[in-house]
Amino acid sequence: MLSVLLDAKEGYTFYYCLHDGPKTYGGGLKEGELVCDEDCSQKELMLRTLINKCMSEGVARVCTRDVWGTDLLRFGFEREGDLFVSDAEKLRLPHDCEHR
Repeated sequence: MLSVLLDAKEGYTFYYCLHDGPKTYGGGLKEGELVCDEDCSQKELMLRTLINKCMSEGVARVCTRDVWGTDLLRFGFEREGDLFVSDAEKLRLPHDCEHR
């Protein structure tokens, strides 16, 4: 069973723990950058959780690296060198549903 729960960790603005069966992975906002454990089993779920938190908390600007295994442009990020950056008003959670 999957769950993603808000937790606390020193050095993070906010931090979540993703529980996937017996395994736990972490991710959060650290110094303006969205990060997660390298071996996280559900990276897109963690990314969506972190973006949702940024949107609800009014985080003005956020960046991340290409470590999520998904197209970050879909979430409102733009490439700036090695980073992907987005302002609050551009962040989005694409639903990927096909309407017929």
